[in-house]
Amino acid sequence: MNTKSKTVPGRRGRPEGAPTKRINTRFPAGLAEKIEYAAALRGVAVAAFIHDAAADRADRVIEADARWQLTRNEAANLAALIAKPPKSHQTMLDAAKLAARHVVIRS
Repeated sequence: MNTKSKTVPGRRGRPEGAPTKRINTRFPAGLAEKIEYAAALRGVAVAAFIHDAAADRADRVIEADARWQLTRNEAANLAALIAKPPKSHQTMLDAAKLAARHVVIRS
């Protein structure tokens, strides 16, 4: 049984599939040569190399934005504050009100 699916050419001989969007960009000559060399080392087309590199970088940026990374010391300090929070005083309450006007919580 053949499990490979065949793509049927669509408009202008392009395979049918998910819609694509073009993003045009220009690279300095040195960077373009570096990208072409790296793509050749991997044995892939320049467009495929750029596509994969951009997708990987975008995933890392989105992932980094989704969570905080604390050092061991920062994590220990945070755990200590959660375990035994400081008593509230007027300066702290004023700071919390000020921060509430400038902080955007993303979900």
